[in-house]
Amino acid sequence: MINIPQNCPECGQMYRKADATIVSENKNNFLFHLTCDKCQVSTLMHVQIGARGILSVVKITDAGKKDIDKLRGNKSVSTDDVIEAYLALKELN
Repeated sequence: MINIPQNCPECGQMYRKADATIVSENKNNFLFHLTCDKCQVSTLMHVQIGARGILSVVKITDAGKKDIDKLRGNKSVSTDDVIEAYLALKELN
């Protein structure tokens, strides 16, 4: 079981379960988005579980829950997408 941070880093308000959304998860990596109910400051928390322990990083973000929901529905950028963008930009020069 992974515990989310208990308090908002901005105002100290205790988080509720409803404040947390799982953005992505796979075998040993999790990305959570939390929005404080009191001050509305959002944070992203990345948790990586490894053989030697758990690593977590928490960052304040300006992305709100609606932004995260939009991003979550998008497909990943492929190598072909990057090459296509590079060639299009190269033609502009």
